[in-house]
Amino acid sequence: MAELHVILATTLDAYVAGEDGSLDWIVMGDDRAEYMVASLDWADTLMLGRKSYQSFMGFRALADDPNASEVERTIGKRFNAMRKVVYSTTLGEPEWEGTEVYRDIVPADVERIKQESERGVRLDGSISVVQQLTALRLIDQYHLMVHPTAIGRGRPLFVERVELELTGSRPLDSGVVVLSYRPASAG
Repeated sequence: MAELHVILATTLDAYVAGEDGSLDWIVMGDDRAEYMVASLDWADTLMLGRKSYQSFMGFRALADDPNASEVERTIGKRFNAMRKVVYSTTLGEPEWEGTEVYRDIVPADVERIKQESERGVRLDGSISVVQQLTALRLIDQYHLMVHPTAIGRGRPLFVERVELELTGSRPLDSGVVVLSYRPASAG
């Protein structure tokens, strides 16, 4: 069965957004872009909440845009080719090809989606979906791009205690450190 990978940007104090939803603390750079492109190899399924889905739809047109950067075109092409699973109670008919809309997070559905995937399921952004799947113990790996900024208040990554085991770390030239974790083994 394929694994479910969460890929999120966080602040040093583990917030994924400011209180107003701001992301102005995110450090962009070539090394972070390279990491994001390389991490596309882990999955053939993209899992998102509605807001992230609507934001990520911007990549759809970039796949063939000669004015887009090579990274943007690559991400656009890869996202377009992926199966897209969106959790939303309000999204109507999806506009992006290959999109399936689920109204509720049902553990059996998530397990089936993982089984149907050949390479893996990638969950980007969509913090409410991450928090629900964390509570249900359905996430196999967390890849946290920790940015060298603390904001003091904001939207937290975790809303309950979660025991994790570090499986890797990778410092980027931009000051971002990618920390990879698995849920800790019970016992």
